[in-house]
Amino acid sequence: MDQKPKTYAWTVKDGKINCYASASSTCTVSKLWEAAELTRFHDADLAQATKEINAILSEIESGSKEPQRELSFIKFKNRHFLVWTRPGVVGPDDGDKKIRQTLRLKAR
Repeated sequence: MDQKPKTYAWTVKDGKINCYASASSTCTVSKLWEAAELTRFHDADLAQATKEINAILSEIESGSKEPQRELSFIKFKNRHFLVWTRPGVVGPDDGDKKIRQTLRLKAR
């Protein structure tokens, strides 16, 4: 059975954008889906553009001088913005166990 995919939201602090698990899905890893086959809604031109965009994004990401950051799209007012993010920040949707561990809370 497929598990629900993990989605992320973003925050800004000290000039850095952080992504954390959230149902809001406003922070997305930078790669685009590539189609297994051409369709009327994803034709050869779109397939080629997708391949080229992913190649450019991979090249940029591999040249990062900070290995702990990821190239991501964040969404604001239904438009996407390409940014460097720091993954792994714990947020309110991460689940009780992870939040307790991160905050070093005693189990009840």
